[in-house]
Amino acid sequence: MLRSDTVARAVALSVDTRRGVLIVGPPGAGASQCAADIAAGLRAAGVAVVVWDDLDRAVPGSASGGGAPPAVPDGAVLVASARLGAPLPPGYDDEVAARTTRLPLRNLTRGESEEIVSSVVGIPLSARLVEALWTCSYGNMAALRATFDDLAGRGYIRRTRERMELTVDPGTAIAEVTVDPRLWVGADSAAFSEALTTAALARRISLPELTDLHGDDLVCDLIARGLLTERLEDGVEMLTVQPPVLAAALRAGADHRRRREVYEAVLDRAGIAAGAGAGAGAEAGAAAGAGAAAARPDPRIVLWALGRARPVDAEAVLAAAHAALDAHDYRTGGSLHDTAQRAGLAMTPIQQAELGLVAGSCLRLLERLPEAAILFDQAMVTLQRGSRGAAAAGSGDPADPAALSDPASGEFIRVLMEIVTARADLAHYRDRGPDAALPMIADAHRLLPPGHPAHTVLDALTVVHLSYSGQYREAARAYDALDAPLPVEWERRLEAIHALALDALGQSDAALSLLRRLARRARSMGHVAWASEEYLSALLCVVLHGYGITALGGELSSFSAADHVESVRIDHGLRRAADAEIALFAGDLPSATIAAADAIDTIEVDGPEDFLPRVLSLHALALALSGQAAGAKEQLRRMRALPNHTNSPVGPETRAAEAGALFCVGDRDAAGQAVWALAEEGLHGAAIRASMPGLFMADRETCRLVGELEVAGDLPEMLQELAAATLAESPRRLLDVTRRAREFGLMAMAAAAADRARAVASPGSQHHTLAERLLATTEISSARAGFAHLSGAATSGVKLTRRESEIADLVGQGLTNAEIAAELHLSKRTVEGHLNRIYTKTGARLAGRAT
Repeated sequence: MLRSDTVARAVALSVDTRRGVLIVGPPGAGASQCAADIAAGLRAAGVAVVVWDDLDRAVPGSASGGGAPPAVPDGAVLVASARLGAPLPPGYDDEVAARTTRLPLRNLTRGESEEIVSSVVGIPLSARLVEALWTCSYGNMAALRATFDDLAGRGYIRRTRERMELTVDPGTAIAEVTVDPRLWVGADSAAFSEALTTAALARRISLPELTDLHGDDLVCDLIARGLLTERLEDGVEMLTVQPPVLAAALRAGADHRRRREVYEAVLDRAGIAAGAGAGAGAEAGAAAGAGAAAARPDPRIVLWALGRARPVDAEAVLAAAHAALDAHDYRTGGSLHDTAQRAGLAMTPIQQAELGLVAGSCLRLLERLPEAAILFDQAMVTLQRGSRGAAAAGSGDPADPAALSDPASGEFIRVLMEIVTARADLAHYRDRGPDAALPMIADAHRLLPPGHPAHTVLDALTVVHLSYSGQYREAARAYDALDAPLPVEWERRLEAIHALALDALGQSDAALSLLRRLARRARSMGHVAWASEEYLSALLCVVLHGYGITALGGELSSFSAADHVESVRIDHGLRRAADAEIALFAGDLPSATIAAADAIDTIEVDGPEDFLPRVLSLHALALALSGQAAGAKEQLRRMRALPNHTNSPVGPETRAAEAGALFCVGDRDAAGQAVWALAEEGLHGAAIRASMPGLFMADRETCRLVGELEVAGDLPEMLQELAAATLAESPRRLLDVTRRAREFGLMAMAAAAADRARAVASPGSQHHTLAERLLATTEISSARAGFAHLSGAATSGVKLTRRESEIADLVGQGLTNAEIAAELHLSKRTVEGHLNRIYTKTGARLAGRAT
């Protein structure tokens, strides 16, 4: 059942009301499968069912496609499916309306798509494979299947013991996927194909433009079928072909003649070429914010026009460059700058500087850092030269193009701030620290008029770069020192980053309040402008670190919605890093190990490089908690070999994971020093997370330190209660922590607290019995299996043989006795004998352990 929650609700409602369901969705959304699943659920509940599948394509029970609908037996429930927006056959529409409730299906989220493919192939998928599948299918199941088959047919997918992997980078795989457009359009729908090809070639075409070219009825029909989706961008209704793999196939199938016709038609109707380029700088400057620029023209069409000497003005080129950057089409953004220079496009100095800035930003994201630095420097020189020219001219006329470069003008300030931001970001990224970025920001203050509001923006940029290097205490002080309101776009960015700072400082309540305020603004604004990568990252960290996995489950709608927002791009390596961290909190060490290893493989190839130390630290911690000390030490060595490995926004969390791994591998002195260092820097939130393995091991010095930290939030406060209960050796308080941890989804903590409660309770007492029962529950016992070696770490004088150590490590990984026997080429009875000796030596046992 592909949509188990949807199916379960529909079945329950139909059983209660005896009213059926009409499932509608765009082609490939799985309406037929959903209808079959609902019908199966109703039959299992003892309800008679009549199924009318694909009702818009063929009449059930009638080969000719005509006649009255067949009678539905008394007491039977009607379940039907149809394509979204397609008309039902005459006579059937009334019957369906009277007997069913309409259930529209949306496209699958990224996580649902991954789950479906993984369940079909019977093995987890690598993050890079998920990225390729999702980018091509966008949650459309038919596209998902077509993409997988195409990649497999090209030999780009291989199966290993642990997962299904992509053998090339996602960009290469996506570029080469091809499917038959007739799968969605139909073999005899030439008009549909023409209109969809236009929309596929003109990726930023507006609704009026497409209806002007192909007719209102045809375009409305395509929208109703879900083959065209609408989005509002800068106040203009834009259309996109769905799924993306269909758009790619249509573009690939268009010949040069068809491409030229589409580009010329769109240029004429968008007004981009009308009289553009005839005048020099003054006309181009006066056109700012008007006409073509407001429409944000298609970057590829503007690039095509520039290369063929078609008249295009500077504002249209600038708008197209910004659109390319926003759409992550970085190569087109860089090419627009080069082509405009070769074409001798007339531009004012401020326009030249802005185009160089956008092109440099595209090159920076393509990792062409030296070229990006050159363009940024040239943009700054051009801007300053233009400001000196404006001062010399001194006409004072706002219509004069020289006045646009005046240091006091809004355009000059805007471009200056963007150039300073880009140069500082590049310097920080290249040097892995704020030392090169902060002087650039300080120098920019001298270019602004005294008392100008942009000084506050530069101060905010200082906060950002201190946060980028993990110096959250200094960043929080700089944030508190801001004494003037910020522009909306800067406020949105800065407050999400400040929430991360509060999380690292241990102020989860304040961080969550800040994010809730941002979310309220998003709802009041009526669009998704606040759903940025920074906001989602902060939401994940604050909720997981402060309130646990159960609370994070209540926020999944925010992350699911972001899958369908083109402006939000979360790297697939970071998604797997988040999976690893969540699995660690849940105590699912095998999943954490696999996810962290997957994140390492992905980030090493696809970036972002500054997060590589973080995923190495997560892998080290997962291995160390599993008892694989040698592997953990190797990951720590790799992490420390990276320059400035803690100079990143997740630097404190990297240090916390490193301290936790050191606890587990037996280097308690180094671990304690790392926790103390975090606490002394004021990073109490990171410090309490670093101390978690020490708490699980009942290390008394760590427990005392945790009790002294100033933290807020359900999870940090519960850790402090665990520390206090451990020091007091109170089984009642430890059992209370166990219950609360289980409610929060934190099975690792629940296992540690229950295990400690059993150890300190008197055998046969009520507390001892209750601890035994809790440890025997499926969730806690499975989590405890991975952490079993931690409880034995506190036992002195225990010596295991080499073979016993090997078996203990495999037990820690969650393997059954039979799996251990197969791994070590022993008999199952021999393994059981070794386990009995291990339990005798350590006093440990695994309640409910599967053999």
